[in-house]
Amino acid sequence: MSKQTTVLPERQQRVAQPAQSRPPRPTFWSRVRLWLGLGLGLVLLVVGVIYWQIFSLSQAITVPDARPNAPLASPLMGANLLIIGTDERPGFPQEGVRGDTLMLARLDPAGRWVSLLSIPRDSQVAIPAVGLDVTKINAAYGQGYAGATRLYGDATTPQQGGMALAAETVEALLQLRERNMRVDFVATVNFAGFAQIIDALGGVMIDVPARLVDEAYPTDDFGVMRVEFAPGPQKMDGATALIYARTRHQDSDFGRAQRQQQVVQAILQEVRERGVLGQVVTLPALVRAVDGSGDGIPPVVTTLPVARLDVLFALASLAATVEPGAIGQFGLGPAHLAATNGTNLIWDQAAVQGLLDAWQQRPVEVVEEVDVQVFNGTDVPGLARLVSLDLEQAGFRMLPAANAPLVGEQTRVYHTGGAPTTSRRVAQTLKARLVNGPLPEGVASTAPVVVVLGTDAVR
Repeated sequence: MSKQTTVLPERQQRVAQPAQSRPPRPTFWSRVRLWLGLGLGLVLLVVGVIYWQIFSLSQAITVPDARPNAPLASPLMGANLLIIGTDERPGFPQEGVRGDTLMLARLDPAGRWVSLLSIPRDSQVAIPAVGLDVTKINAAYGQGYAGATRLYGDATTPQQGGMALAAETVEALLQLRERNMRVDFVATVNFAGFAQIIDALGGVMIDVPARLVDEAYPTDDFGVMRVEFAPGPQKMDGATALIYARTRHQDSDFGRAQRQQQVVQAILQEVRERGVLGQVVTLPALVRAVDGSGDGIPPVVTTLPVARLDVLFALASLAATVEPGAIGQFGLGPAHLAATNGTNLIWDQAAVQGLLDAWQQRPVEVVEEVDVQVFNGTDVPGLARLVSLDLEQAGFRMLPAANAPLVGEQTRVYHTGGAPTTSRRVAQTLKARLVNGPLPEGVASTAPVVVVLGTDAVR
């Protein structure tokens, strides 16, 4: 018998053939997982680069605390940071170094507040460790710098010695240990570092309250020059802001302390206005500004371990939550003086302790029994009296209204120190600009909060 061959239709032949394997098409959720993974990887890479930069910065500027009983503290739980502006000039070792500026900052990330306390450099202190019973507090850093190994051991650097002795001297002056407090960390910034930090930020905006003239501003070569600042808001580079913060011949060291706090606020404002992305972009320039390269003198040295995770978290929290204009501003001034000894300032300890009570509290919670005075800077008769009545009805304690030179359109509230809460509330009530610093030219008042009315206050 012959075999029969069955021919299948073409369609059935195709069905009968083995199916070709095809890769499965990605689903929507698999694509989402892919992009999330890529995004997370990118975030981790950016965070890693940022932390590497911060770690490199910490390695360059952080030194151990040389004090034998150095406090153990974390900024997360609140800490006191002593900031020292140092005068140390390359090429002139015979001049030594001085703590030209002393400012104690209270950091409280949990409460989301910061307060600054300026200590005049002419404050009289005793430094028994170096045999000085009567001297100025600005000598403490220089004495510790010169005697670092003798005071704190052979491995101590001059900067460590200066910071340690300055911290101990400030603690004694303010009697911090009697209040169960310490100077927890110290940071020094020399003139070059101060200017470089501001230049890395592209400058800072400063509102100069009154014309400022210094006919004998000291130069780096130990000469003098004339400097002048016109009143009003202006962008300052590092060199200009340094001159503004250091000049004191027109008024006093108290006025200079107010200007220094004003510049600190301007730096913080500039950093905050950049936002997170801008801060990340600026970080490499800031690292270069303080990494110690250049003339061999580290521009910034600190005992604060900035790369430690708790410190990083605390500083980031403060940067994100604290408004620069809401920083508490305090300073030892004429109201706290007991006597003078030549140019030395001797403080009344009861008044100092009262100031510390306010400095230790969250600024918005401070109860301030202070006066407010309104000045009419317009040509509208009786305007200052009407505004004073409105503020009195709002609960403020008022001094009699007065007149001021014509100021133009903008009303300003001037806070000269010791009343950060009241000045902020007055500015908010009047919807006016708040200026932390000296009073404008032609205005004199004993009140720590002064309003100078512009034409925007005319009803």
